[in-house]
Parts: sequence; C-alpha cells; structure tokens
Amino acid sequence: MWLVLACACGASEPALPNAPAANPVASTASSPANVVASTASAPATSKPVVSSSSTSSRLSGIRACNATDAPRARYRFALIAGPFEATQNIARRQLVAKWQAGAIAASDETSRALAGVLGPRGTGTVLVASSREPVANGWAIVPAQELSPAWSVIAVDGKHPLVDDGLLALCGASNIDPDKLTTLVMSGTTALTGRTAQRVDDTGVRDTVKYIAPFFTSADLVHVSNEVAFVRGCKPETGQDKTKLKFCSRDRYIDLLVALNTKLVELTGSHLTDYGKHAMARTINMYEKRGWLWFGGGRTQIEASEPRIVEHHGNRLAFVGCNAVNWWVKAISPGLGTANCDWARMKWQIQELRREGYLPIATVQHRELRTHTPAPDLVRDLRGLAEAGAMFVLGSQAHVAHPWDVHYGAYVHYGPGNILFAQYRDGQREATVDKLFIHDGALLSVAHIYTRTEHGQPRLLSTEERTEFLDDLAAASAAIEPSDAWARPALPRTTRERPDSVVVEGRAQRLSIVLPSRIEDGKRYPLVVDLAETEAPREDAFVVRRVGEFVVTARHASASSATGKDIVAYMRTKYPIDKRAVTITPDPDRPARPHHSHHSHHSRHAISAQK
Repeated sequence: MWLVLACACGASEPALPNAPAANPVASTASSPANVVASTASAPATSKPVVSSSSTSSRLSGIRACNATDAPRARYRFALIAGPFEATQNIARRQLVAKWQAGAIAASDETSRALAGVLGPRGTGTVLVASSREPVANGWAIVPAQELSPAWSVIAVDGKHPLVDDGLLALCGASNIDPDKLTTLVMSGTTALTGRTAQRVDDTGVRDTVKYIAPFFTSADLVHVSNEVAFVRGCKPETGQDKTKLKFCSRDRYIDLLVALNTKLVELTGSHLTDYGKHAMARTINMYEKRGWLWFGGGRTQIEASEPRIVEHHGNRLAFVGCNAVNWWVKAISPGLGTANCDWARMKWQIQELRREGYLPIATVQHRELRTHTPAPDLVRDLRGLAEAGAMFVLGSQAHVAHPWDVHYGAYVHYGPGNILFAQYRDGQREATVDKLFIHDGALLSVAHIYTRTEHGQPRLLSTEERTEFLDDLAAASAAIEPSDAWARPALPRTTRERPDSVVVEGRAQRLSIVLPSRIEDGKRYPLVVDLAETEAPREDAFVVRRVGEFVVTARHASASSATGKDIVAYMRTKYPIDKRAVTITPDPDRPARPHHSHHSHHSRHAISAQK
C-alpha cells in the first residue's frame, strides 16, 4: 500500500517523480569499498586508518586545471583527519607546507597526481593498498570517492571537496558527480519556547538564527526535531518550571523553521501533546500546508510508524523514528501522537528498505542524560538499528551533546544536543549539527557545526571552545564499548512472517503476522486472530498471534493487553482485510506462550522530493 505525498524540497528544480526501484544496497552504503577504516578494537579517539586502492590507471590523466578545461570535469581529493578533529579549515599555504614536510599521508599515486598543485611530498607515511596501519599524525589525502564517515574532512581555503572546486579539485575524469550528490542536515532538539521564544520576540527570527542559517540553507534537505506544538494564545514563558514542563510555541515562530529551509520535521518529541492532541494535529496541519514532511509521529500510530521516502538526485532516503520514553511510562497513544519504539518492527522495516535499495535514516527519542557519555542502553538500542542496516542513526533526545561513531558501516550519533532550545545548565548549551554528504547511494562524509546558545541564540564555537568541546566528546566516546565499524549488516532470509504491534491503554502488544502467499492490489483477504496458538499459516489469509511480554491492564485484569477485537480493529485499519471473513480463536484461560517472529512484508508512505 502506497500513499504518495509531495515535498517541496527546494524551489530551484522541478519535482522528482517516484523513481523506479534502484538496485538494492546489500552492503552498507557508508563504507566505501576501496577504503579500509579502523578495526572494531580501535578506540574512538584513534586517528583514521586509510588505504589506497589500485588507482594508478584512474589517476594517470589527472592534472592541474587550466582556463580551457570544462568546469564539471573534476577529479576531487579530500584532506581527512580523525572523527573528533578540531581543525575545520586550512589555508592553501599551510597545506602546501605540511605536504612538502611529509606531515600528510598519501599513496604514491595520489602524491604524483597532486605534485602539480602542492609540489613534491616530503618523506612521510605512504598509504598502500589494503593497509590497516594508522596514519601517524592523523592527516591524509585520499580520492574523494574513497571517503568514509569515520573521518573528518578538512576544507581548504573554505572549500569542501565534495561541493566546491578548490585546490584539491584536479582536471580529468570526474569521480564525484554533482547530479548524484545530496546534502542533508540532521539537527538536534528544537523547542521554540522559553528563552528561545523570548529571543525571537525581542530581536526577530533572522537575528536568532543568523549564525547557523548558512549551514542549514546550503543543504538540499533540512531536518529538525521540533518537540513543541504551535498553540493559539500560547504564552511561551509559562510552563518552564521543572515541576510543570508544559511547553508551547506561538504560530509565528514557524517562520524560524522556514528561515532554516526546513523540509523534514521529526515528531518523536515527548512534549508535542502538552496542550492536548488537538494542538499536535493543528501543528501537523501547519507543516502539511507548507509541503513539509513529518515522521516519527502522526495522526495515527500507523502513520507515525511508517517510513517517509524522499528521493533526490537518485539517492533514495527513508526516514523512520520512534519515542522509547512513552513506552517506558505506558503513554503510547493508539491515535495521534509519537511512534512507539517497536524495535522488532523497526529493524524489520530497515532491512526491507535496504532490500529495496533505500538508505534508511533512523531517529530515536531515548533516555535523556546530563553527561556527554551515552548510557549503555542508548548505545545498544541505536547500534541495533545500525546492525539492521540503517545508514544513519540519531538519538534525538539529547539536551547534552553525545559523541558519534561508525557501527556496521552506519554513522551513529548518540545525541547532537539542543540547537534551538535554550536551557540553563552549562552542559545543555553546546550542540552539534550534522550535514550528510550522500553520493550515488553512499554516505561519504558528515560535516558539522558546533554551537553554544546564549540569550536564546545559538552561535558558533570559537576555535578554542571547539577544541575543548571535541576533546570532551572524544573522551566520552572512549568510555563506551568500541564499535564494530566495518562489519556488514546481514539481511535475513525473506519469509511471509513480519513483526508488528497494536497499542492498547498506553502499551504496545507485539504481534506476529503471517501474510497470504500472494497479495494483489484491490483484493481483501480473510483474517485469523490465533489467540490459542493452534492455527497453522494459510496461503489465502492473514494469521496473527500475540508474542512477547503480556501486560496486565486495568480493563483486562487477567488477560493480555490486546484482545482479539483490539487486534481485529488494528488489522482492518492497516491491512487489506475482508471484514466478512474474520475468525478469532477462543481466548485461552491463561496468557499464550511467547512466540518469536521473523519478518517479510510491509506497507510504506512514499514521498517524491523536489529539489
């Protein structure tokens, strides 16, 4: 089942149609085949490990450009460093000096190709094919198509190698196609209330975001996680007391999101229904009116938990999100609200999206902490989504910034921190914003800005502040279990069985659903709700069982959290069920035995992006 929505993801180019399915990406998109990165046992603060593929034939015609060369025929190289490198830009003269002093590693082929623009490279580390030895001083130059998100990219004279023609863009056969490149900003907590709201009221939208807007507006797609609803008559200065924590935003504050070129709004935040479900529904309507997309929350639990598809420059992105906190406190809404973190279903969705050639981006509203070091359960849950095949995983909950790493080829950011939410503790004022560079179905690099909020306005950190902040994040990264950076997600065998869950009284009842052997468009099928666990799978029907933990509720003191009628109502809403052919086996006297499921089929919202 497909629901096609439109996204105005930039007015400068026409809308992209729903593209035919690309070849499935069986291995991780963020681990270039020709680059070897750090092993799982290496600490997160270690310098990058690089190798050079056999590139001599490709580089034989690469040379410095002249005035007669075609502007798009560029072979790009990138200056790289470790994941928490504080240097973001270097002047040409400094690069040349380091290169000629042998302080920057490179392969022999790269050294010969760059000799015309950097001069001869001094004696230093030589990168060889299949090398896993770390670069001694942490800096190297590699062909841009061999980039990895495990490394930082250092701009030269302010030019990023993937988007600008700078010193390291030589002439010859192109290795980066601008028509296959997508830039995506993924940001942390936005809550346009309290001190942030006061700043907007006092000095206006553009002043509030003037330091961060260039980073956002230069991207093709911009994501924000807005955790507060727009409410008529809102008094944003109220509700700030820690005993209340009831937040709202004035309607005009949406202009701030417009100023940042927002196109994707994450709805996993726990405060979206502080002023009732009507306020959240009205907020979604405001996004819809502007042609924006939303995910991780919605008008129904089904809408909230379905992926949102964005296609741009041939890159097929799929966004999924959920709120783990509401599950813990038994506050999941079966109707309008945030998506339940049904981990089995979410992992299965990611695997299916990978099979179909999509690049999954997963976000989670998880446990909030007052330290840079992420908790073990946060690390476990986010890495679990990476192991399922996600390209990028984000912890949206963080008010104090957490570090990042690469796990199973995916970039996992445990929490960027507050970008537009002015809290008062010092650790809650600094944040990171990520910009993903996705080229031809692969995540090549992630750039950052680092901010500090003062008087409701985020500003960029100074060099000294940035160095100290990144040192703190590197220490936090070293304190968690090492990631398995370059393992590959293994997609399980496809079966007719898939996981799902139905929400009853604030809790989710996990389900195992076996689909008919064939589903045809426009046709409806019988449903068997097998509470007694006696029914065998059928070729012509949906067969559903309850699995996992059974939760006692006030309504059914001696029964599981979902009755047969609850399951039937859910199945009829989401799946093509023939209401005249529904069978519920008798409820057993005691809860049925847990049943562990495998996965195979789902429906999805498809969205064609414009850029």
